[in-house]
Amino acid sequence: MRLTCMGAARTVTGSSYLIEMDDDRCFMVDCGLFQGSAQIERRNWIAGPYRVPELSAIFITHAHIDHSGLVPRLVRGGYSGPIYASKPTCELLKILWLDSANIQQMEAEWQSRKNRRQGKKGFDPLYEVSDAEAAITMLKPVDFDCQEELLPGVRVCFVHAGHILGAASLHLTLEGEDGVHRIGFSGDLGRPNQLIVPDPVHMDPVDTLFMETTYGGRTHKSLSASIDELLEVVKEAYDEGGKVLIPAFAVERTQEIIYILAAAHRRGELPDDMPVFLDSPLAINATHIFRDHPEYFDEETKEILANGDTPLNFPNLKFTTTTEESRNINRHMGPAVIIAGSGMANAGRIKHHLKHNLWRPNTHVIIVGFQAKNTTGRLLVEGAPKVKIFREEVAVRAKVHTINGFSAHADQNELLAWMEPLMRPGVKVNLIHGEEEQIATFKALAHARFPKVRFHMPRWNEVIELKTRPVELAKVEPAELADEVRQLSGRLAQLAERLAEPEGGLAPEEATALMKALKAANQAASMGEVA
Repeated sequence: MRLTCMGAARTVTGSSYLIEMDDDRCFMVDCGLFQGSAQIERRNWIAGPYRVPELSAIFITHAHIDHSGLVPRLVRGGYSGPIYASKPTCELLKILWLDSANIQQMEAEWQSRKNRRQGKKGFDPLYEVSDAEAAITMLKPVDFDCQEELLPGVRVCFVHAGHILGAASLHLTLEGEDGVHRIGFSGDLGRPNQLIVPDPVHMDPVDTLFMETTYGGRTHKSLSASIDELLEVVKEAYDEGGKVLIPAFAVERTQEIIYILAAAHRRGELPDDMPVFLDSPLAINATHIFRDHPEYFDEETKEILANGDTPLNFPNLKFTTTTEESRNINRHMGPAVIIAGSGMANAGRIKHHLKHNLWRPNTHVIIVGFQAKNTTGRLLVEGAPKVKIFREEVAVRAKVHTINGFSAHADQNELLAWMEPLMRPGVKVNLIHGEEEQIATFKALAHARFPKVRFHMPRWNEVIELKTRPVELAKVEPAELADEVRQLSGRLAQLAERLAEPEGGLAPEEATALMKALKAANQAASMGEVA
């Protein structure tokens, strides 16, 4: 068996992994869209390695487009099998795929008009709304914490990852010709005690782990300190009569900001005459999905509901769905909070609000999420004096605040704590979903912490062999394996004595049993289970 790293290799985008079984069946874990530079995004058009006609299934850890957004492209190419994900992930994918398809079509139409003016051919979209609609019909909800054989020889368990609503880590037990291989995918891991969603859950032991490292090289501020900082910025903007602009991802980050502001309103800390505009149709739809699935909230959020309060709503909150409503926000006089996508400020309605307000000294921009290289958000974080918005240079006189305590990704220490129960001699950990310098920093730290574990930084399209071992060995702990090998050594010593005797030898059934035991011991030793 083998696995090909189709994405998120030394980058944070395009998470995709192709697993090929011994009998040549294959399936995918995640199928993410590449986002970022033109060079990176060209990878979305390379269809061959995905083996679309032969794919048996696609498993999605969570709904974010960098983990799921290429699925409609595969459907456009002929994929028609099941797409497994948790129930909340399935609900979120329905809106995210349609939104992404609309973006693909609009960008293709724009490029086609440009090409025609230059006498060139038109430009086809990566996929269309009809492809997203077809993909939605293939979604198959899966329960958390259940071992299910969703494909022959493939047992699957989704466990809570604590990243966004419905996010999962994935544990697979693969049955090969000579035994099994247990493989884990962390997915994107959230932080302990994060707002709204349950904490990340540890998975069962694995032989190979694919571990995210988005923030492998740093630690976050505490959540409580970050909440205090956000509310202080809101108060300062109110006193100055200015706007607070928050570029926010539509799923999870937006709902967390609403949760915080709702709590502040219940405490009387949010002025009644300071409206909060949620200016993103996608985020509005995602918020409705959150409200519709309280069964996936953490206990603290359920308690708020039980007390008769609404953790994701308050009187100041205004949903603006239409373009006209969005334009009217910029006509609003006085202080306001504006939450809009995209989260990296390189697309969506937030660009309009930045264009109208970045040059105002009483404007405050709050960065609450990861900002990829070369995005508008990253430029603001790095202190650029000007940024280009809609082909116009806009001066940055606004105050820019970076509050990283709201990150939905675990930091360095939290990643190490989550993986610690899985770290035993012989495990191979592939460090993925991080910029190269973040991965390298985390690798050095993790290797020092777990010196008997093998750490690796895969490259794009690298193929990794998944060695199997007999089922009976896969079920026991290292100490038990060592005892098995000691017993085998004793049997071999007895055999040597027996063969040294006249007419010594083995019956056929004895020889077969011995060969099987020898093979098992060799496999265990080769995987580093015993010294």
